[in-house]
Amino acid sequence: MSEIIFLDNESEQNGQSVQNQAEKPVQEKVESRPMKEEAISSKDYSDIRPLYTSRYGNSRVFSARNNGKKVVIKALKPELANNASCKASLRQEYDITNMLDNKFFRKALDFVNIQGLGDCIVFEFIEGKTLAEHVRVGTLSEKQVKSILVEICDALQYLHRNRMVHCNLMPENVMITANDYRVKLIDIGVPETNQDADRELLIKEMEFVAPEIIKGEDYDTRADIYSLGKIMEFIGERNITKQYNSVATHCTQFSKEQRFDSISEVRSAVGKGRSVVKIILFVIVAAVVGALLFLYVPKIKANVEKERAERRAVEFKREVERIQGQLPELCKKYEMKSFTEPLTVDWTEDSLQLVQGLVQYLALDEYKDRAMQVLDQQRVGIEKSRQAEFENLLLCEFKSTNDSVAVVMRSALVEPTDAELLDAALEWFEQRR
Repeated sequence: MSEIIFLDNESEQNGQSVQNQAEKPVQEKVESRPMKEEAISSKDYSDIRPLYTSRYGNSRVFSARNNGKKVVIKALKPELANNASCKASLRQEYDITNMLDNKFFRKALDFVNIQGLGDCIVFEFIEGKTLAEHVRVGTLSEKQVKSILVEICDALQYLHRNRMVHCNLMPENVMITANDYRVKLIDIGVPETNQDADRELLIKEMEFVAPEIIKGEDYDTRADIYSLGKIMEFIGERNITKQYNSVATHCTQFSKEQRFDSISEVRSAVGKGRSVVKIILFVIVAAVVGALLFLYVPKIKANVEKERAERRAVEFKREVERIQGQLPELCKKYEMKSFTEPLTVDWTEDSLQLVQGLVQYLALDEYKDRAMQVLDQQRVGIEKSRQAEFENLLLCEFKSTNDSVAVVMRSALVEPTDAELLDAALEWFEQRR
């Protein structure tokens, strides 16, 4: 394939873009100057709220409103906001995405500079969930899975016809619209990586990325075919449907020469469905000696179960970290403004959202206790935060009030500590009530 555009807009390794060596020369590292932390402010965008920060990469994502319409804003991390190479990559991502004229891709609406964020891409907001979320909670039927896979193929065909490669295809980057279950692909580009990150965990994070990309070798459209095959395996492991396992095996060969040659061949195999699976299974059964199959099936099954358990453990850890990371934002949301407010708050809506992320683990004995503990920690954290804020507000009010009782109680204290003042303030508050 000639003149393929490699969309490496988000890739970073130690401050340098991950580049295809055959396409671009290696660039020297550009020194980055961290952006001075300042309040986020924009006259055009309101209600800017954090959604996601890349663990190993360069970006952070926010939701916002523009003229009353919800949008998604993608910016660089503060320490990279002034890095010329990262800013250029962000601009390149916008320019490439803005060129895409196809219903299967999220639209890039604008490229702006927002105070406190720096350069940003403004994307359309997609009402729906990722394919990963749907698969993990088992909300898809076999018919819907087939439709989604066909639409992913159609989206990739559009890219490949225009000599582009997605390179970052994974369940988290496939959005499924809420109303009609249509596919929208997001985050085009070589996945961001950090060489200083934990190598074992990084490999699990990049399980959908073709080996040639991870190794920094030349790659082409067959890298997307590999990623699509890994998505089929992901669906099969969750027992939604296993009818595409054989197609996935052909897609995910380590050597790109042994994979399907084009995405149109993958689409054809997916469209044929079970008939293709039966033919391939027949060939495999005819080629494999029954005695060897009988001996190795238990070992293969044990390895599959082991890998599934390891993946579930990583996913659980990731979900726990995500929930725990929301505590500061929840404490700020329920921050006490006046010491006369009730200490307890109704945060049912937020707690239900946290439970939804852990619902698949609550039915598993090995994770249930830990999951319940994490949910309880969020509640306790909010209660402790409000109690501390209450005591601080009460103490400040007691120190500054002209109430006669408070004046007498303060005068009776000799070189009081804050603890003594707090006890006096609580007594004063009860008398006022």
